Amino acid sequence: MATESNINILLVDDEPLVLQSLSATFRRQYNIFTATNGKDAIEIVRQNHIHVVLSDQRMPGMLGHEVLRVIKTISPSTIRILLTGYSDLDAIMNSVNSGEVFRFLTKPWKIDQLRDTVGAAVDIAQKVGQLYPSKADIMRTSGAEPAEIVEQEEEVAPPVAGNQKEGLLIVEFNKEQLNTMMQVFGKKYQTYPASSITEAFDQLSKHEVYVMLTDLNLNSEDGIDFLHAVKQEYPNIVIILLTQVRDALLAIKSINEFQVYRYHVKPCAVEDLDKTIQSAMNRARTYRTQPLKNVAYVAKEVAPQLVEKEVSEKTNWWRDKLRSAKKLFGG
Repeated sequence: MATESNINILLVDDEPLVLQSLSATFRRQYNIFTATNGKDAIEIVRQNHIHVVLSDQRMPGMLGHEVLRVIKTISPSTIRILLTGYSDLDAIMNSVNSGEVFRFLTKPWKIDQLRDTVGAAVDIAQKVGQLYPSKADIMRTSGAEPAEIVEQEEEVAPPVAGNQKEGLLIVEFNKEQLNTMMQVFGKKYQTYPASSITEAFDQLSKHEVYVMLTDLNLNSEDGIDFLHAVKQEYPNIVIILLTQVRDALLAIKSINEFQVYRYHVKPCAVEDLDKTIQSAMNRARTYRTQPLKNVAYVAKEVAPQLVEKEVSEKTNWWRDKLRSAKKLFGG
């Protein structure tokens, strides 16, 4: 039975039976497009306005995170979801650092979670889509055919006015490493040090922080809950992880719960880290001028049920602590 929906969903998997199963799940709600490889998926996105793409990771030719990275540049308003397994650590790390996916879903998936995630992604895509011209508009104004629509460079947001440096909060429990990073990055950014969660909350409450560079190993505390609380209260802050913890489950949680921007594993070259911070600063400036480009912000607005479902009791506890610090310092 044909659907009357104007929402287009692209499903990408090299296994026909998986595509059939996914199509059966969503075809009554949305218009379904399918592809068995990355090349065909990218061409579908060039030819059509795709709201959400759900892609498997392990496919011959282009891997799923590579497909999503290209789709992001062709169609920034398309919300991207990756299907993968917990054991696929390299794929997960790569997708964090290049594909900028909205959510990871693991195989075998839970049908209710799949429906909720895709439904939220559709709502977000419709909101985010207000920022971008449709392919029909592009063709009408440029005369280009769909296949000629090229990848778009990410816009560089203008720097802050005057000589003011953007705020960089560095959370590191090793004080020697913290002092080293303060010396390295203090020349370029307004750096704020924190060697404890309490100090981090104080700095967040006192200063305007654009980017937060932090470890996940926060002594006995769970860094995921702490960072989720920060993202809830300060959605425009861009978070970079710099940690010795190279764990697939933590990488998945860092995307699904607080939309981590990049995940670096120690030791990390200063040059690489500096490039990441520069890119994150540009993203943070963009969020302040164009909040609809902040998927975490939009998700909280249009799909609060999905966001709240991921909030743990400990995250709420940290949020209360952070709110108390904000009241104390007027942040």
